[in-house]
Amino acid sequence: METEPFRTEPLPEQMKAGDICRVGMPPTVVHVTPVDHHGPPLETGWLPRPRLTVAVLRRRLSYRTFPDGSHFDGTGYSIHPGDKTPFTFELLMRPYAFLRPGDEVADAGGRAWRFDGPWDWTAFDGAGPGAGPEWPLVLLTRSGAPCSAADAEAVVAGMATGSHQETVRQWMFLTEGAPRPRCSVHGGW
Repeated sequence: METEPFRTEPLPEQMKAGDICRVGMPPTVVHVTPVDHHGPPLETGWLPRPRLTVAVLRRRLSYRTFPDGSHFDGTGYSIHPGDKTPFTFELLMRPYAFLRPGDEVADAGGRAWRFDGPWDWTAFDGAGPGAGPEWPLVLLTRSGAPCSAADAEAVVAGMATGSHQETVRQWMFLTEGAPRPRCSVHGGW
């Protein structure tokens, strides 16, 4: 399956019963979609029971691959860090690492937005999403509550360079994929 990051040598179609093969995961660039924390641990029938599930899409897979957004509902591949599989991770990019889902920001164009993920922005003015928020952004609330000075400063620091469009381009270069932006207008038709 294309979403499966594990590979066999030789390929499954080249093997017959009793053959010996290697199973592993070559260095793979993935896009992390949902991260789910389980408390109590998830009952899977395997031990240890996972406390964390990370769903990933391999490089070159994209929102276009799953136009209905179904990768957010489990399509892709799930990894359970802590299950003793010897993974090594290296962060290449985390778009908008200085924001949290539910944050509300004002942009340089005077528009207010709700951030629910790098490609999931909601404009509050009813004027249509356009190309997304204009940098720099100013943090208005942190997940619906007043933000601290430190949180506001972290957003300012995160906006020191770049733009929304540059963030999208960098992500597309690294993943060889294409996001399905979900900028929307709050209220209105």
